[in-house]
Amino acid sequence: MSEASVGVDILSEFVEVCIHCVLYCRGLYPQGVFEKRVKYNVPVQMCLHPDVCAYITNVVNSIKMLLTEGQVDKISVVILEEQSTTPLERFVIELGTLEPNWTQKDPHLFQTEQALRGFLLKLNVSDALLHPASKDVTWTVHVHTRDSTLSAVDEQFMQKDFPWMEAEEKQQQMKNSKLVPLKSYDSDWLHMQLYAEETDKKS
Repeated sequence: MSEASVGVDILSEFVEVCIHCVLYCRGLYPQGVFEKRVKYNVPVQMCLHPDVCAYITNVVNSIKMLLTEGQVDKISVVILEEQSTTPLERFVIELGTLEPNWTQKDPHLFQTEQALRGFLLKLNVSDALLHPASKDVTWTVHVHTRDSTLSAVDEQFMQKDFPWMEAEEKQQQMKNSKLVPLKSYDSDWLHMQLYAEETDKKS
């Protein structure tokens, strides 16, 4: 397996775990539909609901394709007011591209796993850094890509019954929002940061 493939697999799996963690930490679903597992020696909660799992799997598979092409700027888990679909908060993962020959600098992936472990630990306690979660909400995932990739992505995933579409402008804008930095990592082979953003109109 090539270095690029290994890197894409690691990052896409990390994104998948992060999505599940956000759903649990912010109470999007009852705790009973989650199961405790361990990733990078960190206890994490993974949702077991079939429809939720299927959606996340489809999202991650498409992100994986974009990561392979080096087209992902950032990924956002956006929590929306259910009726108005106005964004109330979002968790943003800014993904840098793994540098060429990165496994030579981290052949056993110790540094990589330690870095990702730090992100998950911070995500697990993010609930304490934010205002109480709102009720009557829904959620979605926004993938920020280069404009030139939109039509190509849509064409590929229309054929797989999982179409992507451009996010509505109102879902991208958060008024009177506060940025909550969670974790950043910057090395000569990996650049990544995680932060949350929330409005002051949560109820």
